[in-house]
Amino acid sequence: MESRICFFATVLIFLLLGPSAAIFAQNANSATANSATSTSATPTSAQENTSTYESEDEDPAFVGDPTTPEESWQILSWDEKNPAAVFKYEVVIESAQNHEELRRLETKRSETSIHVFPLLPPGKYRYKVVTYDLIGSPAAESDWTAITIYAAHQPEISSVKSTLKNSSTLYLEEYNDGKFAVKGKNLYPPKEGKGDLEYTEYALVPKKSIGRTYKPKILSHDDKNRGMEIQFNMDTLDPGVYHFRATDASGLYTPDNDDNKIVVRFTKPMDLNISAGYSCPLILYDDTFKKYMGSNLWPLSGNAKVVFIPIKLSWGYLGAGLLGTYTRMNYKGDYFDIDGNLMTANGLLVYQKPIKVASKEDPNKKRLLGTLEIHAGGGAAYFCKYQYHYNNGTDLDPLYSIDACAVVGASFQYYLTSRIFVEAQADFITSFISDMSYGMVVPSINIGYQF
Repeated sequence: MESRICFFATVLIFLLLGPSAAIFAQNANSATANSATSTSATPTSAQENTSTYESEDEDPAFVGDPTTPEESWQILSWDEKNPAAVFKYEVVIESAQNHEELRRLETKRSETSIHVFPLLPPGKYRYKVVTYDLIGSPAAESDWTAITIYAAHQPEISSVKSTLKNSSTLYLEEYNDGKFAVKGKNLYPPKEGKGDLEYTEYALVPKKSIGRTYKPKILSHDDKNRGMEIQFNMDTLDPGVYHFRATDASGLYTPDNDDNKIVVRFTKPMDLNISAGYSCPLILYDDTFKKYMGSNLWPLSGNAKVVFIPIKLSWGYLGAGLLGTYTRMNYKGDYFDIDGNLMTANGLLVYQKPIKVASKEDPNKKRLLGTLEIHAGGGAAYFCKYQYHYNNGTDLDPLYSIDACAVVGASFQYYLTSRIFVEAQADFITSFISDMSYGMVVPSINIGYQF
């Protein structure tokens, strides 16, 4: 009787252990580390397909946060074709260099993934999975799988602007050295060697991932990882909308938004020039000012101009604008004083011819030296509050008068930077008054900005 009981017990154990051991023997060697991440993750590991720990093509395999594991875990997972034959798994993690055991973790029942906790610091490791059968005994184990854990930091980019033009929109018709100032957080240096565990890679990525991707040249880097200066070869950039993307070693990257957007276009669709400065009108004919106010030269003057250029052709640019002048006039006589204000406002038709010269940095490229401009138009001259003041305290009624006038002029704008220019200008303005038709030349020196 006892021999029969032993026989049936032996058969029962064989039936329980045999299938699970055979099944795991087929699947355990194919166990791999799969990705499991969370939005707030920081340190990351990558799976390696061989036992060499210098793989160039490493992909993130699991992600974790060294201080808040509840928010983001380091997770290992593997495949199991017959989980019904498994009671639990045990995961053994060792250092890759000296094979020192660092973690020995057990799953709950037959789950095929496990949280690594305490979290592993950046480094190279290997792990294996041990399968326990339904009676709780180790049945088989997988081969060692190599993994790498990278230091992870969420990169942030707050602005990307051309150092020459202080803009994120570039036009290929204009000279640009391709240098950009980048500001943000967690902008670490690029990968320098195979063993680097903390780095950030950078690329100019086309919008919607359609088009070429460009790698920048890193010119300088902030020690606090908050900024850097980069450069692209402008001759190779295709027109389009791009985002400058920073990708951490862990795979965390900056989302595409307006802060990191760069727009490259063939030509600037329009120019808007605004300038203002000092002028000194000189009355050329009609002796009214000389007779009553004692002078034809009026140095207390200024002018302002706005020019809009929407048409750009190979032989020049065409546009329209507004020109305004202001002159303060006063005269002190023996028995009376006279003062008043002369203002003119004219609409303009404008022609501009850009002048380009070879760049000092690259003789094969052209930069904008300046612009020759010719303009003409018509508008109004306004005599504002011309008034006699007698020494006895009597004042005559002030004079106000608006009359038609016309202007023709020329200027040269010399660009100090790609946007700021100084302008030398001369205009001839004549008014159409029945009893006082005067003409004056108005030289001026201005400072301006091109939008």
